[in-house]
Amino acid sequence: MSGGKGATRSNAVSTTGEEPASARPAKSELTRERIMRAARRVFAEHPYNEASFRMIAREGGFDHPLINYYFPYKPDLFEAVVAEICEEFYRANIACLEGLERMTTGEGFSLYIDRFLDFNTRNPEPMRIILLNVAHVDRLEEIPGYQHIPEVLARTRGTFEEKIPLRATTEEVVMFLNSFNALAIWFLGAHTCQAQILGMEPSGAEYTAWVKQALLYLFLPRLERLINPQA
Repeated sequence: MSGGKGATRSNAVSTTGEEPASARPAKSELTRERIMRAARRVFAEHPYNEASFRMIAREGGFDHPLINYYFPYKPDLFEAVVAEICEEFYRANIACLEGLERMTTGEGFSLYIDRFLDFNTRNPEPMRIILLNVAHVDRLEEIPGYQHIPEVLARTRGTFEEKIPLRATTEEVVMFLNSFNALAIWFLGAHTCQAQILGMEPSGAEYTAWVKQALLYLFLPRLERLINPQA
């Protein structure tokens, strides 16, 4: 409905049709996001101890002193990246579990893996960053933000137990999920190596299908026992 010729436009939109400045991210926020995106790509290809601000600046197409303005030290940036990817992983895991309680164990676990693999295809950095740095587990003080990784795995275990009607001990659930996560991180974080062993294209549909079948083969029977020990 129109307000007539004398009506004025809402000040929520400018006369040029653009969003008001207050509705747009500040330049500082956009710059920080740009740095974070470049850092994620670099940390997904190089361990923390090998990556540098110069490499990140080159990846992002900006001068490296700009990074120092937002992240004075490399540990600050790396911890911010680890915290971000862990939170993304946690939210994705919740989405992967959505609605599975209404399915059979086989159908639900198959869909969970499909969703998990789709998340990794769209966001490959988390698995690669975790895998590249997990070897430093005996030197935790050298890896800033490493504590976010075991914390998020514990949080995802809690979500899994809430969503899936398990009839198992905590020890059994921990063993199941730790084993699943470890293998999934290897298959996806080291996909180039694993696919080469199999003679497949790392980013191809054939390798993705192989990962799904391997995870189903190894973990579905055990999950069925955790849900129904008498079966």
